[in-house]
Amino acid sequence: MISLIQLLKEIQGNPKAIILAGAPGAGKGYVLRGLDLGNLTVFNLDNTFIDLLKQANVSLDLKSHDAESRSKAAQAMAQATAKLKKEQIPSAIENKESFVLDGTAASAKQTEALKNELEEAGYSVFMLYVYTDLERSLQQNQDRFDKSGGEDRSLAPAVVLRTWADVTKNYDIYKNMFGENFVSVANTLKDEKLGNLEAIVDKYLTPFSPKDTKPKDAKAQARSDKAKEELNQEVSALLKDEAVQDIINNSVSKEEAQSKIKQFLS
Repeated sequence: MISLIQLLKEIQGNPKAIILAGAPGAGKGYVLRGLDLGNLTVFNLDNTFIDLLKQANVSLDLKSHDAESRSKAAQAMAQATAKLKKEQIPSAIENKESFVLDGTAASAKQTEALKNELEEAGYSVFMLYVYTDLERSLQQNQDRFDKSGGEDRSLAPAVVLRTWADVTKNYDIYKNMFGENFVSVANTLKDEKLGNLEAIVDKYLTPFSPKDTKPKDAKAQARSDKAKEELNQEVSALLKDEAVQDIINNSVSKEEAQSKIKQFLS
């Protein structure tokens, strides 16, 4: 038997979901601000993660963590991720609740799976993709903790680097995946930026390299070195690749993106 609430939801139309994609510090929240999202729920993994870090009495300055704090932070992230994937989003889908997922969308595979699940449940799904320079992402992350007075988190720079690479290489994938329900905005540095990966690493990563990691055996060290080299090659290619310029050229202003989102929600 169909309940009155279910019937009203069906009459009101299909539920809608907006998935945000972008590296840390890209400015996704900046684009959303100024939009009348009505009563749309905003799911943000960071909010739960930060709450759990505070409960565990762990500093939100993750880039300066020691081994014990890194372990606690990893546990908090696992808990926050489980809550989002196993509780919050499933509950929203079950109740046909429209929502915004404020994340990075670093994994194209997981994003596609979520999109398919939502569409099978009757949702219309939209993606807002926000691009930023690697250096701006690292710079915003480095300053985030201090500028917030210790109320917002700064990630380990190596995590930011990896996430930036994953999100940037996913641009064409997402553009094709979402079609008309896709818009991108570019928030880039106005000042001259470093284009050389080695210079970027020296400035933003090296000062925060963990000093208390456990020594790896030869095989583990070899795997680690190989993964690091592959990532460096990928990032170097992206920094030089014309595809990054294509992202910027195909992006629109914040106001144009907001207008398209309003049309989607109306």
